[in-house]
Amino acid sequence: MEKEKDLIEKLQRAVLEYNEEEVVKLSNEVIETDMDPKKAIMEGLAKGMRDVGELFENETYSIPEVLLCADALDAGMKILKPYLKIEKEKITKKIVIGTVEGDIHSIGKDMVKLMFEVGGFEVIDLGVNVNPDEFLNEINNSGADIVALSTMMSTTLSSMEKTIEKIREKYPDTRIMVGGAIVSKQTAERYKADGWAGNAMEALKDALRLANRLG
Repeated sequence: MEKEKDLIEKLQRAVLEYNEEEVVKLSNEVIETDMDPKKAIMEGLAKGMRDVGELFENETYSIPEVLLCADALDAGMKILKPYLKIEKEKITKKIVIGTVEGDIHSIGKDMVKLMFEVGGFEVIDLGVNVNPDEFLNEINNSGADIVALSTMMSTTLSSMEKTIEKIREKYPDTRIMVGGAIVSKQTAERYKADGWAGNAMEALKDALRLANRLG
């Protein structure tokens, strides 16, 4: 247990320090020691990235540093993800995720996507700068149960609101989650979203809550 705790703490710190080489070394060690890769992802890599987000919000880290941290996390995920034991037959809910029209930021969205996949959801990633009709088309094509909208900019909040309105009008039973650096709980309530989260791990918890309500 002590070895496991040490590995998790080192993974968290390596992401925070954007030490990609160390993340790769530690991730391989996780596999070699038969440690649960999901635990390494959730409590090591993801927690490290959550700390990175906090440093970015208080302006300690700049965007280039955040991107380096994301690269370190991605390097670890490439090693650990193939070992995740996700039983495909148990995946019953689909989530469409994308950054709304006018916004090309992907870091937060990609982290949330990762958490959704770890949580056992089938995730359809539409990428960035996604217009409302693209979301509507994908809901129609996939029969998605949940749509997750992201934005990092105040100038694209109106795009998020417009997308929510269109989804509500055409697919009233589809649950809508929102998030991003500029999106608050109050924003989510104002736009009548079904869920909101301040970080990727909370987003997974909220998605699971919504999935349970859907039955």
